[in-house]
Amino acid sequence: MAQYSALNDGFIQFGTKETKRSEKGKRIGDVFIPQGRLAYEEMSRRDEDYQLAQIMSKSLDIKIKTLFPPQLRNVNKSKLTMVLDSTEYNVIKCDSDGPKNYLFFYLQEVGPVEQD
Repeated sequence: MAQYSALNDGFIQFGTKETKRSEKGKRIGDVFIPQGRLAYEEMSRRDEDYQLAQIMSKSLDIKIKTLFPPQLRNVNKSKLTMVLDSTEYNVIKCDSDGPKNYLFFYLQEVGPVEQD
């Protein structure tokens, strides 16, 4: 019997970062390019989650659970940028459950998002 989860903590945007350049071609920053949004549930962080982040020289700020949408099936999820409440997060790690119904994102806060 399938067990369903209430992903009712809100919505998080996912997308990529694109380099912003001046007219002369000089890099002047990055801008977030949204590609979609996912309903999520915030998960508790275990000691081993913090240890994993520490081994990777990262900090674990939030762990969330989302559905596994078809558009993310063949995407390198560690290259995604996530935005929640105007705050940008990098994906430290992303796991899926056995039947590939859910994704678990381990996120590190970057700061306020820059959008075009």
